Amino acid sequence: MISLSKLDFAKLIKFRRKQKAEEPLVKPNKVIETLKKDLILREQLALQRTILANQSTFLAFLRTAMYFSIVALSARNLLQIENSLLVEIIFFVISGFILLFGIINFFKHKRMIKDNRKHIGDYQLQYHE
Repeated sequence: MISLSKLDFAKLIKFRRKQKAEEPLVKPNKVIETLKKDLILREQLALQRTILANQSTFLAFLRTAMYFSIVALSARNLLQIENSLLVEIIFFVISGFILLFGIINFFKHKRMIKDNRKHIGDYQLQYHE
């Protein structure tokens, strides 16, 4: 058996206390990395939801344009008025404007989403500037 003097024992206890005091319970780098990964995942999911919302909005514009074109096609048969051709043309023009606006809106927002994708993981830049 190893025998320790009281002095050696006291030095050993001091050394162990010093080691325990220096070692943190949780390493801060690991916590920060976990938080960064969590934030990056949340940002990725938010970006996917935004992309899906943009597509859904485009489909709503497309559906509305189709409704107006169906009204334009059936206006002559349903309306027994003299200017039914004029009403038909007006509905076709409105349908075209809605479709054109929907396409422009879709690509504009798609470009904005693509431009903002580069900021994923750089959430701290807003607070440090």
